[in-house]
Amino acid sequence: MKKIFFAIIIFSITFSFQSFAKADDIRDFQIEGMSIGDSLLDYFSEEEIKTEEKKAYVWKTKFIINGFYKYSSFKIYDKVQVTYKKIDKQYLLHALDGKIYYKKNIKECYKKKDEIVKDISEVLKDSAKKHDAGTKKHEADKSGNSKSTVVEFWFDNGDLARVICTDWSKKLENEKNYWDDLSVVLNSKEYADFLMYEAY
Repeated sequence: MKKIFFAIIIFSITFSFQSFAKADDIRDFQIEGMSIGDSLLDYFSEEEIKTEEKKAYVWKTKFIINGFYKYSSFKIYDKVQVTYKKIDKQYLLHALDGKIYYKKNIKECYKKKDEIVKDISEVLKDSAKKHDAGTKKHEADKSGNSKSTVVEFWFDNGDLARVICTDWSKKLENEKNYWDDLSVVLNSKEYADFLMYEAY
């Protein structure tokens, strides 16, 4: 089956999905060529992975969240975060998160988010349940002044796709140089369950 590129969705090209009747599985989607279930070794050398891993986050000693920023192979996203199990030598992908940064330009982020959600909704209308999770305080900002606006797509098998705009507080923007960002996220059922029942 052909892969559906979230890269195409980002630009909201009107004919972007004419060749696809529908998507049945989250593995039908790609972010910078990568899909859930792929080995990260198909895209990066082990040396590159280990170099970036020095800055990675290890969650509950189970999953590693590793990030690749501004790689020459990236066509759309500024950064791609990948998640794999700590003990997995094949680096099989359980989650992908493509990010585009909007420096003090949250309105453009919201506009692009709406375009992406519209396109995904059309492709997944028979395959996933759409849930508008609304806007909530971002857990990484204890002041409560940073917010995330989230739309989710739940597949019948428990896989999860999300589109998120994060609006960081003025304080974090000015003092920590945080940039507002758009995220397109793909989570396997196993990782979605981990986030829901174990991570917090």
